[in-house]
Amino acid sequence: MRIAGSILVGVIVYLIGLFTSAMALTANTWAFSDGELNDTGIVAVLLLLLIWGLVFLRHRWPWVPFISGGLLTAGWGDALMLLIAVFHLVIRAPRRQAIAASAVAVGLVVFSTVRMCLAPAEHNPFSIFFLPDPAQVTGLEATIPPEDSHLAITIITIAAGVIGLCTAVGVGVLLRRTRRMRAVESIAERETLRNESLTAQIARQSERELLARELHDTLSHRLSVISLHTGALEVGAQTDPEVASTASALRAEARASMEDLRHLVGGVRNGSLAGSRPSEESSVPPSRATMAAIPELISSVTSTGTVVYPLVVLQDVDACPPALDRAVYRIVQEALTNAMKHAPNVPVSVNVAVSAVRGIQISVSNPLPCEPGQVDVPPRPRHAPGSALQPGVHASAHGRRLAGHRPEAQEVHLESTGSGAGLIGIRERTEMFGGEASIGAFDNEFRVQVSFRPFSAQN
Repeated sequence: MRIAGSILVGVIVYLIGLFTSAMALTANTWAFSDGELNDTGIVAVLLLLLIWGLVFLRHRWPWVPFISGGLLTAGWGDALMLLIAVFHLVIRAPRRQAIAASAVAVGLVVFSTVRMCLAPAEHNPFSIFFLPDPAQVTGLEATIPPEDSHLAITIITIAAGVIGLCTAVGVGVLLRRTRRMRAVESIAERETLRNESLTAQIARQSERELLARELHDTLSHRLSVISLHTGALEVGAQTDPEVASTASALRAEARASMEDLRHLVGGVRNGSLAGSRPSEESSVPPSRATMAAIPELISSVTSTGTVVYPLVVLQDVDACPPALDRAVYRIVQEALTNAMKHAPNVPVSVNVAVSAVRGIQISVSNPLPCEPGQVDVPPRPRHAPGSALQPGVHASAHGRRLAGHRPEAQEVHLESTGSGAGLIGIRERTEMFGGEASIGAFDNEFRVQVSFRPFSAQN
């Protein structure tokens, strides 16, 4: 529509320009012989057909019609093409070029107007409106207007020049200013959006600072106290190997928790928790919350006496997005924590399969309680993490909570020993990355099953 409109306007201007140039031809005596158009005049009219074709270049190359219009104004007396070119130059050209073009146009139009006013009235193109018989403009006697119309012809000539200049330059300046205001408004709108974004970033940074400070002040002290007490317990329990082993495991977990806390606080403070993995040369210790640390996580759980049957296959871990890498570790960690919390002394099966092509499959399960009437068999000692339970052995704590559950899948309620936020967190982490989670009782087992699409689909 825009191109079609521009072409239509160009055609209209072309036709009007030919008419005005034909009128201006009457001011040139060399184009007529005995009141009739001679061969030179015919050639001039044919040239006008070509010259006015330059008006279609007014948008892309306005200097071309400006030069042609200047020549027509100086030698022909027709300033329409010059005014059209000045209009487009004022709108689009740089400020200095627009001022220069306007000054040149004013000088040429004034020169052409003064020349027409000083020339005989019969050679003024506007005298055609005062002829006694306009139908006989080709007759030499008929082209002489009455003497009482000379003043009116002069006034019309001056008025036409002034109106043309004011319209071309004035409207051009107005449109140029309008475009500039629109550009300024666009820049102001972008700056406003940028300021709003910066304000939101500053607010989030303040929230992160507050959260990091609270995390550090709240947990750092408690973990330090736990580490000191477990160290003292380990030293004082040299005569009891089981207590010493448990205290050593607790102290190792407290130290690892301190490292994780420092990484968490640093990530919250600078907003880099979802960023890329730290390089090996970095002075900041890498986070333990990665899939590569899952075997270490299982070892820390077995060191507490919990029997774990792991099957971990990790492939293409380096190609996994950092946020998904951390989420998988947290899901396995929370599933193990849930099993130890609600079903102590019960063996836990952990199956983790990671592949960039097949995706990620996680399954953490532990047996459900025995049927009513069966007797729970006491579990094996906690210091034997590698041992397996005898057939029929089930945890009493977890068993009492799930004694009334059927084999089909259903949600487990943890109101008496926890808020259930861990399972909710697993579901939220899974949904965040477009995975699927199934949590509940299945075939006499409590299972946490999570699956993610291949890494390429995640990206």
